[in-house]
Amino acid sequence: MGYFEGLTSGSFKTSHDGRKLFFPWGALGRGYVLASEDDERSLRSRVKAWMVVNMLLTMLILLAFPQRYAILAAWVLISTGFYLVWMRFLLRRLDRADERLSFGESMTSQANAYGPAVLWFGTIASLVFVLGGILLFLSQSDQSLVGLAGGAFFGLCAAMFIRMLVLRHRTEQMEA
Repeated sequence: MGYFEGLTSGSFKTSHDGRKLFFPWGALGRGYVLASEDDERSLRSRVKAWMVVNMLLTMLILLAFPQRYAILAAWVLISTGFYLVWMRFLLRRLDRADERLSFGESMTSQANAYGPAVLWFGTIASLVFVLGGILLFLSQSDQSLVGLAGGAFFGLCAAMFIRMLVLRHRTEQMEA
């Protein structure tokens, strides 16, 4: 499956009794019961569309306004505000579940949804960006902070992708 399908899958879970649950805040909050599989498919589709549009607009802002961090910060606030308002209206119609989503469950779900090719690509790309951040840090004194921040961010991304590769491998071994 694709990248955004993997991101989206980390917010959904099937409970022990077969109910479909949605976790709008991931592992940081409670789940909400979805009435049917059609509701789950529809919500997955909408959450994925929001993620795609949000990421595309973020990338567009980064490219159109390089080093204008106030514009990027304003976009992050607007985007987050939209999600909060959307969830406020959506969650009023859903029943709260007692179950929680653990960070490990979320990561395992994402790892299985991404597939090995996406995980390996993400790992390698993240490591290349870590190297780029290190090179920028060492070679451009006026960009050293950007290089350091980029290297740290993509280092965390690489660690997450490697963790998901391990989780996916474990899941495959348990199923075999």
